[in-house]
Amino acid sequence: MKKWICLAGLGTACAGAAAQSSITLGGTMDIGLRQVRNGSLGSVRSEVSGSNSTSKLIVRGVEDLGGGLSAGFYLDGTILADIGGAGASAPAGQFWDRRSTVSLADARFGELRLGRDWVPTHLVWSAFDPFSTLGIASANTFRSFAASRALGQAFGTAPDAVAANPTLRVSNALEYFLPANLGGVYGSVIKTAQEAGTTAAGFTSGDGFRLGWTGGGFNVAAAQFTTRNATGNQRFKDQVYGLSYNFGIASVSLSQRRWIFGPDRTVNTLLAAQIPVGLGAVKLTYVHADQSGATAAQSANDAHLLGAGYVYYLSKRTALYAHVARVDNKGAATFTIPGGVAVSANPAAPNFFGGQKSTGYEAGIRHDF
Repeated sequence: MKKWICLAGLGTACAGAAAQSSITLGGTMDIGLRQVRNGSLGSVRSEVSGSNSTSKLIVRGVEDLGGGLSAGFYLDGTILADIGGAGASAPAGQFWDRRSTVSLADARFGELRLGRDWVPTHLVWSAFDPFSTLGIASANTFRSFAASRALGQAFGTAPDAVAANPTLRVSNALEYFLPANLGGVYGSVIKTAQEAGTTAAGFTSGDGFRLGWTGGGFNVAAAQFTTRNATGNQRFKDQVYGLSYNFGIASVSLSQRRWIFGPDRTVNTLLAAQIPVGLGAVKLTYVHADQSGATAAQSANDAHLLGAGYVYYLSKRTALYAHVARVDNKGAATFTIPGGVAVSANPAAPNFFGGQKSTGYEAGIRHDF
């Protein structure tokens, strides 16, 4: 009898513990068809993953510790849905490339988070882009390490360095997030550990912040992240600020992102709108990249992007979408829409692309699970 009483008590205790914690499995599958034409170099047709929402697998858990205190973890990895692969933008061996964190949160005092996470500047920049920096009309189209002199000089153009750069995510981070009860004010600070490594290997020595306010249809925010071990151990600054307002019939946003490294800088200015139409939404965007450098020729390499799209929601989880976009390069700029033929900035190369246009079309289906 005592044994059965003990077993019953243990079962009750386990049930109580389970009631205070949860683990969730979710994610997205997004596959589309794309065609990109890079000027006189020709066009490429392809099947792509993540143009409306990143294809991903998410595993997260939360434990209620009582008194407004909780602990949790978050694992988020890219799925290359068109080929069944993983880790689209990660260095080799990094499955949970988007986010891998453990946290301790208090409803009154905020959240402390450790691990790999998004940089504050990307969070602000993507919040003002109706395309969420995805697909052919992404506000990150000019985040090219070959075409943006500031990015190329700071981090290089090798594939590993591009994958490990700190303009999207950083590893070995310590973060603090403000609590959610501050009258619409939100924000965070971040510090990353170099651990005697290099940015090209994914070891960033940096720090930054994000601060914003939402209310009455407005969203106002600013962020900065400074990398202290870029090329030559010089500082690279990534700065963003923006404003949006929801008029009801449309949401309009204006934002700017600056990449600064020595005399080189790329200033991206975004003007965008999202308009509810029927069971979907029309998305419109214009992004201008203004480059400046040590010479007049470098400063002339500007570009702009025009993009439009429509998303039709079949349900809360499933949507159809179609996007069009065009990049116009000035001077010898070589910015392109992703997915086209390889281009070169070398005038002697057969695929020299300086000053040409890149156009793209895509359509696909997205399902959240």
